[in-house]
Parts: sequence; C-alpha cells; structure tokens
Amino acid sequence: MSTTNIPMEIIKAIIYIIALDDLQLSQGSGGVGHHKWEDWMWTQEDSEYVTSIRNILEPLLVPYQNKNTITTAQRAQVKTAVKSMREYASYDVNGHRLLLKIAALGDNHDWNVANIRFGTPLAKKHGGNKSDATAMLQPMLSMKKNILGEMELGVVSPETPTKARLPKGMKFAKVFRYIGATAPKSNADFALYGNAKRGKIHITFEGVDNSGTTKLYAYYYACYESNKGELGQPSIIVSAGIVF
Repeated sequence: MSTTNIPMEIIKAIIYIIALDDLQLSQGSGGVGHHKWEDWMWTQEDSEYVTSIRNILEPLLVPYQNKNTITTAQRAQVKTAVKSMREYASYDVNGHRLLLKIAALGDNHDWNVANIRFGTPLAKKHGGNKSDATAMLQPMLSMKKNILGEMELGVVSPETPTKARLPKGMKFAKVFRYIGATAPKSNADFALYGNAKRGKIHITFEGVDNSGTTKLYAYYYACYESNKGELGQPSIIVSAGIVF
C-alpha cells in the first residue's frame, strides 16, 4: 500500500490534488518563470505528472458526487487516477517522495496547502478539538450569476454540496478576488473580498476602472476560516469576464 498523506476519501483526494497542482505551478522563490516545484527539487516530469492527474480528475469532481451524472467507467477512472497519484507521490521505495520534498524544502504556506504536519513546525500547532483545527477541506466555489456590474458565487462544502451550512468547526467561508486582463500568477495576487453567507456571496465592481478598451476578468478563490482564526486550503479558482 502506498504511503502518503493524500486523503483516502476520493472526493477529498481530488480536491487535495487540485490544490497541490495549483501550488506547485505557482511562482517560486526565483521570481517570474520560476515555480514552486523547482523550490522543492521536483523534476519537470514530477510537475507534469501531477498536472496530468489533476486534468483527469477535475472535470469529474462534481459528477463523481452524483451517481446519476457519472458512468461506471468514469467512476473507475477517478479511482485509478487517485491510486496512481498516491503511488507516484509515495515515500515507499518505488515512490517519488513528492510530499517529503515539500516537508523538507517548503514553507509554512506550502505545508498548510499540502496538509503536511510531521517533520514541520506545524506538527506542534494543531492539537485539541479536531473540528476546530485548520480545515483541510476546501470549499466548492462556482459562478452562479454574471450580469451587468454584478456577479454571484456559490460557496458550499463538498461534504454537503446541496446545503449552505459550514463544516463543523468553521466560522467563515472567506472569498478572495483578483481583477486583471490576464490571470494571476499566484494566490498572493488576490485580496480578501468578503465572507460568503448562506452558501453564496454577491460581488459588485464599484471603484473598478473600466475606462480602457482591455477586457477585464475577475478571478476568485475561497477558503474556510476555523473557530481559531486559522485559514484552510484554497478552493479551485473560478473566473469570468466582467460585464460593465
């Protein structure tokens, strides 16, 4: 059996792999053109492998949660991809030790996103009530409405996708926004917009300069904040062109 801290539950594993891929492709310590995976001493093959698994899993995340919208073959494909990723990242003798490299060469943000505790300073920070610890669970973020001067996002837990309630131990679902003509380079480019309420958040664009001819896009991610004020893992990024 492969040994990693990739969650055993399939839905959580998919969300974890998506977040890990976003992180490994974000800007590293070497500046523009340098990636996190290079900081961790991953090979380019390692980086491309993680992205390839993410590309298989991400389109099937929502269908996988509903037996009526996914085929048996697709469900088997998801399980095979997660198993393959777990074996590839493993720190067993035949694995590539991807997460051990993050533990050794990453920073506090990397360890939080990759959910790495053992062997890092984070191992000493999370005790007590498990429901009040930093949320490994990522919110599911979706674009619900995009009309003139407004957007509305849905923010729900993958554990209860049809309900608006927060996971146990979480105080807020916080939404971060970035506006630009091109995509952000990393989550550090985003600023806090506000907290979702009852599973959604209404977005306006007051003060945004739309006098130019360049099309502007809004990018968003969400994460949970626990009762202790600790932020969990970021969701996948969603984006849309702004209608002025």
